[in-house]
Amino acid sequence: MIDFNFTFKGIESSEAIKNYAERKFRKFEKYFDSPVNVQILFKREKFREIVEVIINGDGEQLIAKEETSDIYEAIDLAYESLEKQVKKFKERKKEFKKLRTSEIIPFELEEKYSVRTVEVTPMTTQEALEWFEKNKDNFLLFYNTDFERICLIYLEGEKSVVVIPELP
Repeated sequence: MIDFNFTFKGIESSEAIKNYAERKFRKFEKYFDSPVNVQILFKREKFREIVEVIINGDGEQLIAKEETSDIYEAIDLAYESLEKQVKKFKERKKEFKKLRTSEIIPFELEEKYSVRTVEVTPMTTQEALEWFEKNKDNFLLFYNTDFERICLIYLEGEKSVVVIPELP
């Protein structure tokens, strides 16, 4: 599902422009698993037409801003810019799924420890901290989209600690 929000500043609201932009950006819906919100700002300043697009979905925020003399050309350029970002996002997501679906090799458990499997979800640091504080778990293992690596949050006293591993 994709939800569009249009804002016009210094330019008349136009169904033709809305429909053109919606047709273009609806193509990105297939790359996201959860609902997607697309905010599009159309702005006219002197002789420039400005289009700013913000796509929010699956914990990611993709942004493109283009300025030209023609509003439709600005929409096309913003689409091309976002298309590159979406392809990078799709690749990161594919790599992340490979990590999640790696096979767990069974082994003999000793009584000294137990093995616990956890789902690793892609989130920004802020989203992970909010989730951790809301759910009151002992720890949270997540794929940090800010640092593009798996990170850990745990509680040390009253303070949440975010562990960002450094690879040698």
